[in-house]
Amino acid sequence: MAVKKTLRLFAAAAALLAVTGCETLNEAWEEALTPSKSTFGEEYQPKYVIALYQVVKYPRAGDLEAEISTFDGKKLWINTNQFFSSKQVKDIKLLPRADRPDCYDIALQLDERGSRIWTMMSLQFRDEPVAMMIDKYFQCTFNPQPLDSDEESWVVIKYPFDQVTAHGLQKYAKQNYKHFNPSPTSLF
Repeated sequence: MAVKKTLRLFAAAAALLAVTGCETLNEAWEEALTPSKSTFGEEYQPKYVIALYQVVKYPRAGDLEAEISTFDGKKLWINTNQFFSSKQVKDIKLLPRADRPDCYDIALQLDERGSRIWTMMSLQFRDEPVAMMIDKYFQCTFNPQPLDSDEESWVVIKYPFDQVTAHGLQKYAKQNYKHFNPSPTSLF
């Protein structure tokens, strides 16, 4: 009985292959293997992605640490496990600096998970700097300041970001957040 069912299934598959032809089968196979495109025709590529890493003073963990170059040619060691990223940033505001009118500090609006991560990070690295990378390139180091209250969802990074970087971070913050936190209905 099981042998007959197997033979019938094999015969049906062979008949389907003979009727559709190899070209149709190859097209279907290629379509199944290529990544699907979004409804806008192109997959969104995140830009101005923020990642924060622990600065390592004395490297010793091998694969868990990496040496990065700063803009001034110096070397800096970081723990490659990122603590925080654009995935937790819902929006960004630009805060003009009084001492440098062509530069901005940035205020990050954090989601609930981001607020918890930021609180933990600000306690763990109270007196130690963290490294900020934007699109995998070193930007700066700073000491994360704790949130003012449990309801607070905005944190300020006091560093003189140039106009292009600051506006890019602000422009892509919401799109990056949507990309890294897709709606469950968009997955189907």
